Amino acid sequence: MLKVVYDTNLIVSAALKKESLPALLLSLALEDKVRLFISPALIKEYEEVLKRPRFKLGHNEIMELIEEINQKATIVKPTKKLDIITEDEADNRILECALKAKADFIITGNKKHFRFERFKGIRIITPKEFMDEIGKDIIS
Repeated sequence: MLKVVYDTNLIVSAALKKESLPALLLSLALEDKVRLFISPALIKEYEEVLKRPRFKLGHNEIMELIEEINQKATIVKPTKKLDIITEDEADNRILECALKAKADFIITGNKKHFRFERFKGIRIITPKEFMDEIGKDIIS
């Protein structure tokens, strides 16, 4: 099974638009079609960002989503602190989680911060790239 780490923007997009590509990718993880990895720092970031007032998401909706992710994802505890991405330091938590998980993919809608295509053998791709290359095989 493919091992993935989802950037926070994918989780937020999935929560905001239920009929979106990010929502489909999240459902793949929640239905055990891909193996989603999170870290304590990453799940905390998911929650903090989802709670931002501009997203207008309800507390119960956020907590249900976080709980669902916690139940289905594999939690890893990164041991290496990275300082590779300088534009948004929090994006280093994504790299740390993926490295510890030995993930196959980091899936992000934010390629401007992830300017490289690979990180220590882990492919960094957009949701569309993932679906175009791999997703159809997983869904069928």
